[in-house]
Amino acid sequence: MPHYIETPEGLVRELITNANPTAKPFTAENLIFGKPSVLLNNPAGNTKVSVRGVDQVDYDGQVAIYYNRLDIGTLFNGSYRAEFTALGKSNLYRLLPELNSALGTNFTEKDLVDVDLRTLGQGDQVTLELRAKPGSVAFTGFTRILFNRKIVMLSDFVTVREFAELLHPDPILEGSASAGLLTWGQDFTLVKQHMRVIPWWANYRGQWYTLQAFQDALAEFYGIEAWPQNPGGATETSRLYDLPTTQVPKANPEFQRVVVQTGIRTNGYSGTAYFHYNTI
Repeated sequence: MPHYIETPEGLVRELITNANPTAKPFTAENLIFGKPSVLLNNPAGNTKVSVRGVDQVDYDGQVAIYYNRLDIGTLFNGSYRAEFTALGKSNLYRLLPELNSALGTNFTEKDLVDVDLRTLGQGDQVTLELRAKPGSVAFTGFTRILFNRKIVMLSDFVTVREFAELLHPDPILEGSASAGLLTWGQDFTLVKQHMRVIPWWANYRGQWYTLQAFQDALAEFYGIEAWPQNPGGATETSRLYDLPTTQVPKANPEFQRVVVQTGIRTNGYSGTAYFHYNTI
């Protein structure tokens, strides 16, 4: 008995293997299908396909095989109409996993003509046409099935609909720019020679090695004026450090390293700055 949960090409390979016992079964790795041709009134079958061996695997050359493709209309003919239930999707191809699971088949996009479900109205139950593509190696014909469409209403899930404003990436200071938004997406490799950090300075919270040179470079190449130093007071909590971006969760992964300056609240800037750069 054929196993319809096999892929369509798998069904045909099963036919070939069963009729031609061999030490090396025919698989997707050693046998390739051509396009099927329709045969009329041929006792050998309604379909002709050329199959060939995959070069330098198990078999060489090609042969023509003859068989009867499965008529979808006959498969699902009867006093009932096949049906299945799934969440609503935009087209038939997106429904194939649920359809195959419900019907015990393994239709692929190679076998069925797609259906735009958006054209079938908004009802909970719609009729789908399953029509075989001419190039399907296992199926012909068509049938109609019922699709019980589960429509998920957004209003059932979004019950809280009033929110506070989005969180700002940095503290809001009147007249200050966000240091994070100003720096995070920029490439500071051009001025990396001026971004050296003294890690033990300012009570081991870090300080710029040459602040003036760094400020001048930011102003000249990036238009960022009067960049602040890391405060050195004993009660300060801000930090300045240089690490690989892989060790800084909020760093931009497009770069190799980043100099992070936290707790900025002066010179018109607020928050945490990320000076990303590459070493090579």
